[in-house]
Amino acid sequence: MTSTGPMLAGRHGGSMQAPAAPGPPHSAGRARTSGDGPPTSVPSSRSGQPNGPHRPGAGARHAGARHAESRGSASSFSIANLAAVGSQFGSNGPFAPVGPVHPVDLGGPGGSLAAPIPPGGFRPAGGLNERPSPAGVYDALLGGTAHRRVDRRSALAILLTWPDAPTAARATKDFLVRAVRFAARNGVNQFLALGSGAGTVDPVHEIACAVAPESQTVYVEPDPLVIARSLPDIRARQAALVQADVSRPAEVLRHPGVAARLDVTQPIAVVMVPGLPGIADHEDPREVLRGYREATARGSLLVFSQLCDEGSARGLRALFERAGQPGCPRPHEQTVELVSTWEPIEPGLVPAEEWSAPDERGHPHSGRLPVYASVGWH
Repeated sequence: MTSTGPMLAGRHGGSMQAPAAPGPPHSAGRARTSGDGPPTSVPSSRSGQPNGPHRPGAGARHAGARHAESRGSASSFSIANLAAVGSQFGSNGPFAPVGPVHPVDLGGPGGSLAAPIPPGGFRPAGGLNERPSPAGVYDALLGGTAHRRVDRRSALAILLTWPDAPTAARATKDFLVRAVRFAARNGVNQFLALGSGAGTVDPVHEIACAVAPESQTVYVEPDPLVIARSLPDIRARQAALVQADVSRPAEVLRHPGVAARLDVTQPIAVVMVPGLPGIADHEDPREVLRGYREATARGSLLVFSQLCDEGSARGLRALFERAGQPGCPRPHEQTVELVSTWEPIEPGLVPAEEWSAPDERGHPHSGRLPVYASVGWH
C-alpha cells in the first residue's frame, strides 16, 4: 500500500490526509513545552572547559562526561543506555521522564477524564514506592518517555534478566501498528485501548488517524498517575482517557467517558496489547475477554498479544509480577484458550513478528521471540 499522505500516514501505512500529530519523542537533554510548540533546550550543567592550569585526570573526566552525554542522547534503545539508568534515577538525570510539573485538571466534557489527581499533585518523576504500571514498563522497554522512575526500574530489572525484552516489546508494537491499520482500513474506526498507554511510542490513536482521520480512541487505565502523565501527549479531538477497572467489561463500556466518545452500537476494536494488563489468573481473564465480546456490537474486533512462558522468557513470571504485570508471561496453552473466546481471523494466533493482515503480504520472523498475537472478531 503506497502512502500518499503526510509523514504520519506514511509511517503507519495510511493513504488519507491525517491531522497534525504530536512531535517526535523528546530526546535526552530537552524539556517538553506546555503547548504544541517546539521543545526548548535545557542548559547544560557544564559550563565548558575548566579555568586555570591543567589538572591530572581532568581531561579523562571531561571525555567521560562527553561520552555519557552522547550515550544519553542516542535515539536507539539498547542494553547499554538502559543499564546507565541505574545511576540516573534523580529527576534531573538525562533519562528522567518528562511530564507536567503542575497538577493537571482531569475534568472533561461528558466525564471523559474522570480520574482525580492524587493528594499532593502529580510528581513528574514519580516515587519509587509507587507500583509500576504495565503501560509504563512497556514504554520504558520501547525507549519512550511516558513512564515513571518506578516503571523504568522494573524495566531495567526485566532487561538484566531477559536481554530480549526490548526486542520483544518492539515486535509487539509492530504487530499493534499492523493490526490497528487493518481495522481502520476495513471500517472499524473506534478503538478501546486497555492498558496500551496513550503516551507510548506509536500510540493507537495516531496509528488509526493516519489511516482513517475520523477515528476515535478511548484509553482505559486504572492508575490516575498514568492518566496524568499521558494527558499532555494526546489531542482531545482524537482520543480520551478514562479511569476504570479493565477487568469489568460492562462497566467500562457504560463509562460516561467511553459513551461520550464511542458508539457502542457500532463495531469497536478492543485493543489488549501487550496482553491483559494487570489481570491475574484468579480474576478469570477468559471471562474478561468473553465479557468484552458480549458488551460490544457485532463486527467488533479483538487485537490481542501475549508474552508466553517459553523459550527465552521461560521462568520469568515472578519477575513480571513484581513489575506489576501478574498475567505475564502466560502458558501458551492458556493463551490459546483466551483468544478462542473470539473468532480468529487468519492467520490466527501466531508469533507477533509473523502476524500479517489478510490483505497484506506475510512478514518474515525469527521464531525466537515468545510473543504471540492474534486478531479476532464476532
